[in-house]
Amino acid sequence: MSVQQTGAPSAIRLRFGPFELNVAERSLKKANQVIPLGGRAYDILIALLEKAGEVVAKSELIAKAWPDVTVEEGSLRVHLSALRKALGDGQFGNKYIASIQGHGYSFIAPVARLPADSDRRNASSGLSNLPPALGRMIGRDDVVLEIQSLLQTEQRLITILGAGGIGKTTVALSVGHGALADFSGAAFFVDLSTVNDKEHLIGAIASAVGLDSQLVDPKEALLNFLRPRRVLIILDSCEHLIEKTAEIADHIFQNTPDIYILATSREALHVPGERVLRLCPLECPPEQPGLTASEVLAYPAARLFAERVSVRRGDFSLRDDEAPMVAEICRKLDGIALAIELAAGRAAIFGVRNTVARLGSRLDLLKFGRRTANPRHQTLIATLDWSHDHLSEIERVLFRRVAIFVGHFTLEAALAVAEEVGIDESEISGALRNLVNKSLIGVWTSSRGPCYRLLDTTRAYALEKLATSGEQDSVAERHASFSIQMLESNAVNLFDLEFTEAATNAVRDDLGNIRAALEWSFGPNGDDLKAIRLAAAASQLLLTMSLLLECRTWMEKAIDRMTPDCDPRHQMKIQAALALSLMYTEGNSERVREAFHAALNFAQRHEDARLHLSLLSGMSMYLHGIVDAAGTYELALRSVAAARKTGSPDDAAIADSLLGAAYCLRSDQLRAQEHLKRSLHGLPHLRRFNASQYLFDLRSSSLSVLTHSLFFSGNLDQAAHYAKMNIEEAARSGHPIGLCRALTNPMRLYFWVDDLEQVERSLSRLEHIAERHSLAPARAVALGLRGRYLVRVGRMADGIQYLQESLEQLAIHRYEILTSDLVSELTVSLAKQDARSEALALIDRSIAAVVKANKPLHLPAFFLAKGSAFASGDVPESLLAEEFFAKAMMQARQESALPFELRAGLELARIWIGRGEVQRARDLISSVYVQLSEGLTTPDLNLAKRILEQTSVRARQNGRRVAKSSGRAKA
Repeated sequence: MSVQQTGAPSAIRLRFGPFELNVAERSLKKANQVIPLGGRAYDILIALLEKAGEVVAKSELIAKAWPDVTVEEGSLRVHLSALRKALGDGQFGNKYIASIQGHGYSFIAPVARLPADSDRRNASSGLSNLPPALGRMIGRDDVVLEIQSLLQTEQRLITILGAGGIGKTTVALSVGHGALADFSGAAFFVDLSTVNDKEHLIGAIASAVGLDSQLVDPKEALLNFLRPRRVLIILDSCEHLIEKTAEIADHIFQNTPDIYILATSREALHVPGERVLRLCPLECPPEQPGLTASEVLAYPAARLFAERVSVRRGDFSLRDDEAPMVAEICRKLDGIALAIELAAGRAAIFGVRNTVARLGSRLDLLKFGRRTANPRHQTLIATLDWSHDHLSEIERVLFRRVAIFVGHFTLEAALAVAEEVGIDESEISGALRNLVNKSLIGVWTSSRGPCYRLLDTTRAYALEKLATSGEQDSVAERHASFSIQMLESNAVNLFDLEFTEAATNAVRDDLGNIRAALEWSFGPNGDDLKAIRLAAAASQLLLTMSLLLECRTWMEKAIDRMTPDCDPRHQMKIQAALALSLMYTEGNSERVREAFHAALNFAQRHEDARLHLSLLSGMSMYLHGIVDAAGTYELALRSVAAARKTGSPDDAAIADSLLGAAYCLRSDQLRAQEHLKRSLHGLPHLRRFNASQYLFDLRSSSLSVLTHSLFFSGNLDQAAHYAKMNIEEAARSGHPIGLCRALTNPMRLYFWVDDLEQVERSLSRLEHIAERHSLAPARAVALGLRGRYLVRVGRMADGIQYLQESLEQLAIHRYEILTSDLVSELTVSLAKQDARSEALALIDRSIAAVVKANKPLHLPAFFLAKGSAFASGDVPESLLAEEFFAKAMMQARQESALPFELRAGLELARIWIGRGEVQRARDLISSVYVQLSEGLTTPDLNLAKRILEQTSVRARQNGRRVAKSSGRAKA
């Protein structure tokens, strides 16, 4: 409240606590006794009162008190200390001025504007009966100003609407105190919560305005008394007598020209001329990591909490480490002012940390209350009891039953849990409408039509009512059945390939209800068959939303409950979801293979070609991860047969994708690229992760394998193009597994061409996503890639440690796609650190393992690394290095790995040139260089070009020398 806004100086009289301040007289009184106050302290007090409830910077206070003098902050502290002493600040629980650490000071006590003496003489009937303001108001200034503006524009009937505890009375009293001058002190407060009988309602209003209520015709007498006067009447808590209150308010409004009515209610009066203002919860800090105290205090809910703690405990400065806890308290209490004030009272005694820990049981916490408040405001439970006691029986039934829903629900959902013999749809619809009108249930319009929601605190209360009703299990069973029906009937819509933002949000909103249904179904009072059916129906949602650990947990629970008579399709879906969630969270274990085989057996027995194909696609990814070329090819052929049965173009594209992956592992890169490009052409552009049919993002998978294949065939520019496309599409899709794959796959290319900037960008994203979604194999890969990066930037020791830890983890996860790169990097790094024996032992074990497993795709990299190990160190062994570079070159040629063939050739060329075998080196490099038409500016091709140019010069020079020697010999 600004002092400047209160009118002429003679009219400015303010009251706070027992003090009365006359601005014009520059006097401060307490019980009619003048309080001595210095001029500087008085200026500081005025400056604080002008912005009561706000933080006033120290510099601003100094400017007000010392406008023409430069002083230090110490002078301000001295005069503030004198002011606090004069006010008795901090004594007997009275708190007026709060120090806001690092910011300034704030006047935190309630401030009321009093009418000037001339106004009081003209008042229609003595002084107002307004009770003191209910503490300093926070976050409601805009609505108070709006109501004051409406009153000034002759809007004579206003209802403040909102849920219990949201702050309606606080706002109404603030408006009343602010309007005292405008109504010459004639503002009256009528607390209808104490009126239980409709017949006593007029008497309560008459008594409040100073009229004898014991009259023969109180209604007519009240009108006669009010008609010549200008009065503001605040009717507080109208909801329990809503019809009678509406009747009387309308009668007064229609028959008195200058009477203004401000009502507070959880339900509108619905009379002509009424203006309804709905009071929303206080804005709360978002759920966002790293919020500081100043950022949290920017939200009114948090400011209210901090201010009320300060009032109870003295100076309270919110620390950065407490800020996220206060934000959580505000969110969990829905921004309900009363709930936040009660929680702040507890925090003042037991601390913020203890208070947030107790929020798991909101009702237990909110039994703690205020003895001095109106009975219905002493605890939040009392507030909710007040509403509940005035509901009809059908409204009470619906109120407690819809509490089973987590978050929002629809009318269809409400019918599913509430409808029964004796309660039909029309009754439920009517009761739901009434609960909305009474501010117990919120409503908004979504893409799916009207949606309803109980505030969390209200829901906790309603759940208590459900528990004591004896209906909890029966309602939970209906809720689980509805969740199953919703998932099964809307599967196509939920996982539509062209996801809209609205659809994504709808799925996210439904997740809370599905989790609750799963919890009950698998709980002690649940139903095994229903639990298995629900787990099967929910599996695709959990996979789609990348909730892989949660998916694995529910699928394992379902498998534990399975019996032979369970629906085979449910068993198949559960086994498939378990396989995928295990593969992405634990790696390529035998449990993954077993789960896929179990699901495939179900699909084959029931001759479901489409489901069979979707499982083959998942199994293929597993086999690709362990570099099983034979197994991948066999599955690809089976996928071709399955696609022919369905006749679907999409399924044909899937078969092409699997064939492309198989040919890539078989080192037939031309065929691989043919099938992969055909697959991409057959799949719609930017197709989103489609868990309902194929279990993973097929387009992303095809792009990843195509990038890999193009690299091996030496098409480096195309590989870079498809890698970039894959990352961009995967990022837009929002699916972490596809993005991890898209970021990981081109790393070999980036390292190969020494693009460390791109490595760092992609690696940082990969690390973040893998950690956030608990993707253990991806974390292990990122660890190894970080090791490679550290080696390349000169941090050899750290890089070696990272590489060793990564390889240990990848061995546990049986993830082999990038193993050859990591082993090779570690081998060369150890050799460069003069640990050649350790390096050779590592590479020999690795070569033996891939030879035994018949996985020759790794051999070019391993032979190249072994040759580099012999060539490194203080005492290179050139002959052995030459032997293994030659082996690497030959193996690369067999595996169609052109970049490896070139690099091995370059190493051989160096050795041969050093021995003077220039032409031999030139012929070797030339035979590989001519095969490459892309990546001509990459390091290896630049080196090859220089070698060819240099050897060409030397060859010509040697030729001239030979010719001269021959000529002299003839002479």
